[in-house]
Amino acid sequence: MAAKSALEDEEKKYFEKCVHSFRFYRKHALENLRKNIKDYHALPSQHQDMLKHFMARQTEVKHCIEINYMFILHMLDDVQDIFNPHEEMSNSSSSDSSDLGENMEPQDKISGEGLSQGDLDRVYTTIRQFVRDWSSEGKGERDKCYSPIIHAVCSRYADPTGINVLVPGAGLGRLAFEFASRGYNCEGNEFSIFMLIGSNFVLNKTDSVSFNIFPWSTCTTNNVSHADRVRSVTVPDIDTTQIPESAQFGMCAGDFTEVYAKDSNRFDVVAASFFLDTAHNIIEYIELIFNMLKPGGHLISLGPLLYHYAGMPNQPSLEIPWEDVMSVIEQVGFVIEEIRDVTDVPYIENHLSMVSVLYKCKFFVARKPKT
Repeated sequence: MAAKSALEDEEKKYFEKCVHSFRFYRKHALENLRKNIKDYHALPSQHQDMLKHFMARQTEVKHCIEINYMFILHMLDDVQDIFNPHEEMSNSSSSDSSDLGENMEPQDKISGEGLSQGDLDRVYTTIRQFVRDWSSEGKGERDKCYSPIIHAVCSRYADPTGINVLVPGAGLGRLAFEFASRGYNCEGNEFSIFMLIGSNFVLNKTDSVSFNIFPWSTCTTNNVSHADRVRSVTVPDIDTTQIPESAQFGMCAGDFTEVYAKDSNRFDVVAASFFLDTAHNIIEYIELIFNMLKPGGHLISLGPLLYHYAGMPNQPSLEIPWEDVMSVIEQVGFVIEEIRDVTDVPYIENHLSMVSVLYKCKFFVARKPKT
C-alpha cells in the first residue's frame, strides 16, 4: 500500500507540473518577446529606421499571446476532474485569470522553477496540435494521416454496430472521435498528460463553442510575412457532441503497455497513426496488439519509424528497419492484407512556413487469423 501511495503522489506531482507548465506559457512567451524587442533596440538607429513597423508588430504578437493564454485558462478550468474529481489542486496550479495585465512586462507571479525546456516545448506543441486535429487548416494533414486508416476500417467493417476500435497514441482525440462519430465503439489511449488535458477540453468542455487561437505567433523564424505569423485558427472545426447514442466513446490515460497488458481478444481494430515507433521495444507493442485483438481483428497503421526514444540517454530503444518490423509482424502471427507507401505526410506543419518536413510513411493492414 505504501508503494502504491508513493506512486500516486508521484503521478499527482507530475500532473500538477504539466498544469504548471501550461500556466507558465504567458510569462515564457512574453519573456521571449521582450528579448526580441531588446535586440531590436540594440540595433543602430539607422537599422531600426528600416523596420518602422517592428514595435507595432510586437504589440500585435503580444495580443496573440494573451489570447492563447486565455484559451489555456479555459482548457485548465476544472482540469483536476480528469483524474481526481474530489481533490483540489495546489494554489500554484489554479487557473484564475487575474494575472492578465496589459503591461508589456511579464508580471505573472507564477515561477518557472522546476520546469524544463521540454515541459514548455510540450505546451507549444499541444497548442499547435489543435491545428492538426481540430481546425479546418489541419484538414489536409488529417486527410494524409487519418483518412487511409478510416477508409480501411470502414471498408472492412461497414456496419459499425458493436465494433470495438482502439486508437493508441490518440493525442487530442480527433481520430478516435472520427470513429465514434461514425457509430463505432472507440477508446483512445494517450500517455501524455499535456495531450490528455487538451483532449479532455475539446471533447468534453467546448459544447459547440469555438475559439480563435494563434498557434504560430511565437514562431520568429521562416516566416514569409508578419501576417502569416499572427493569423488565427478556429478550433474546434466541428461539433464534438455529435456522437450517436449507440456508440461508446472514451479516452484512457496511461502507458500503452501497462494499461492493456492483460487485455485479450477485446478489440476488433487497433487503429494506429504515428504510433508504433513510440515504443521502447516495438516487438512488445506488436505482440500486445496481437493479443488484444479478437480473432479476425485488424491492426491498421500509418506512420514513419522516427523512434521516439532514439538517442535519449538512459532510455532503452530498439530501432530496427522496416523490413525487420514486417518480419516481426508476420512472426507474431499476423497476415498482411495490404501495404503501401503514403508520401509527403506532414506532422503539425505550418503550411505557410519556409520550412517543411514531410514523411514517407508506411501504411499497412494486418489481420489476426480466426484460428
